[in-house]
Amino acid sequence: MKGFVANVLALCALTVAISAQPLTAAEFSMSTRGGKGFTLETAGDQVTQKTTDFVICGETVETITKVKLWMPEHGHGSSAVQLGVTSEGCRVVNKVNFTMRGLWEVRLELNDGDTGAFELDVE
Repeated sequence: MKGFVANVLALCALTVAISAQPLTAAEFSMSTRGGKGFTLETAGDQVTQKTTDFVICGETVETITKVKLWMPEHGHGSSAVQLGVTSEGCRVVNKVNFTMRGLWEVRLELNDGDTGAFELDVE
């Protein structure tokens, strides 16, 4: 029984050690035309067609009224995303659907008419 308990404790310690490893994330920065700075962060180390959400942070993040996915090379967008709040200074964007690989823009519109876009290379 002592051997079993020791094995369970060792497995628990290994599980805690593995889950304590930092997750890699892709992070992008941009400034709007009016000079407001924002960052965009994904859970994975790259943006892929499987990316379904990301977080946008910035001092004026609460002024974002619209987020739109746009593929400039093809002249089309994607389905509408859902904009929510995660914490002070950050907003989560859900229902992200990059329909194909390539260069995409995540376009922001702010309540004062200011705009900006992140450029993402979707794998």
